[in-house]
Amino acid sequence: MIVYDNRATEGFKADWGFSALVELEDELILFDTGANPEILKENLERAGVAPEEIDIVFISHNHWDHTGGLSFILERNKEIELFVPESDCNRFEELLPETAVCVPVSEPVQISERALSTGVLPTGMDSPKEEQALIVNTPAGYLLLTGCAHPGVVEIAKKAVSICKEELFLIAGGFHLNEASEEEAERTAKELLELTQLVAPCHCTGDLAIEVFRRIFGDRFIEVAAGVEIPLEEDVNV
Repeated sequence: MIVYDNRATEGFKADWGFSALVELEDELILFDTGANPEILKENLERAGVAPEEIDIVFISHNHWDHTGGLSFILERNKEIELFVPESDCNRFEELLPETAVCVPVSEPVQISERALSTGVLPTGMDSPKEEQALIVNTPAGYLLLTGCAHPGVVEIAKKAVSICKEELFLIAGGFHLNEASEEEAERTAKELLELTQLVAPCHCTGDLAIEVFRRIFGDRFIEVAAGVEIPLEEDVNV
């Protein structure tokens, strides 16, 4: 479920930032934490999820619109396992209670039985220097969650495919195309056609690029916003 995004369904609050919940049979993973602790709190309550139920927090990169809600989670859950890019681990360790664990990530690593990090990719920026994405093995296929895709969504997708050894089922999250031209968005969408069955772009993808993806992917495009839940079973219909 998308719990934090620039757009929202009825009952959820919209705000610049991104967070998603990955609900597996025996664990709950929170991918990024949005920008505002209060908005994250309200949207989680609307989704019927208590912070105490979350097992893992996965931080894609150290930007305010992806880490701003972490303080709320840590207030309520003192035993979180936090996976962050290695270059940012010291900063996050300072925030954690003694009972929480900060795991630095550099190379691809399994974070649970069905979820793994792509490992960090360089962003080409001073900050953040690195970004990771999350791969989840679902009954429908491999899901790739991206925070802002500063390293390039195509590069991240190629890395994920090289790890999974097969086409992805779905790529969801921010694609960092909010300042891209229509031609650049088209080029990116066409490249992703060869790497994934479905896409669900949001957050920093930008309205123009989202419409390009809608046109190019057709019935392989999923409209998402805060409050939207994407079923990941074998019989998923979109």
